[in-house]
Amino acid sequence: MKSEVAYIDDNKLNLECIEAVLASEFNVSTFQKPALFLKKYSELTYAAIIIDIHMPTMDGFALYEKLIEHPHYNGCPILFISSDDSEATRIRSFELGAVDFIERQIRPEEMVARIKSKILFFLKQRSTMELGNLRVNLTIFRTKVKDVEIPLTFIELKILCLSLKNFPIPVTKEQIIEHVWKSEHVLDATIYTHISNLNSKLKNWDYDIQAKERGKGFQVMKKENL
Repeated sequence: MKSEVAYIDDNKLNLECIEAVLASEFNVSTFQKPALFLKKYSELTYAAIIIDIHMPTMDGFALYEKLIEHPHYNGCPILFISSDDSEATRIRSFELGAVDFIERQIRPEEMVARIKSKILFFLKQRSTMELGNLRVNLTIFRTKVKDVEIPLTFIELKILCLSLKNFPIPVTKEQIIEHVWKSEHVLDATIYTHISNLNSKLKNWDYDIQAKERGKGFQVMKKENL
């Protein structure tokens, strides 16, 4: 069965060319307008998403940031494609979290191979995390409490998974920043806001994520009233 791949590019000729290159290995859905892709996104599940960087209404970087916050984003690999292979563009791509940067001059065989390798790695990460009445399916990136699905943003999901993986050991702010944002410039208030929102959404969970005293990070703790 072919994997589902989405490709977003404002240039119609680019869409047709890339679709022709990938069609033998993947089922390719193409979108000329980023807004239309976001509108349709919740209707399909993709194994990889390829985004053109320079688009007029919404550039690829802005689309990426909206996508990873989308409640239906399943954590699949996101790759940027561009004829602009400047150092600044490449660095920005990887700083955001893209798994690859593809130059337009790349040989078709290499493009297919690189996309296939990213999809294979993504699919191999299938697992489930459970604690109390919470269950996180990392195959389709879905979270349930008492068998009720809880929509989380990708950032919230990454914080939750990191906290579960470390349980019962606390995670530091530095670990969260490195794991979630891969940046040194994240305000403490941003972290607290995301964790507060996460606890609010998971209010029926047997546990919550609590801030440790004196800035010692955050720890998954069983609720005292249970």
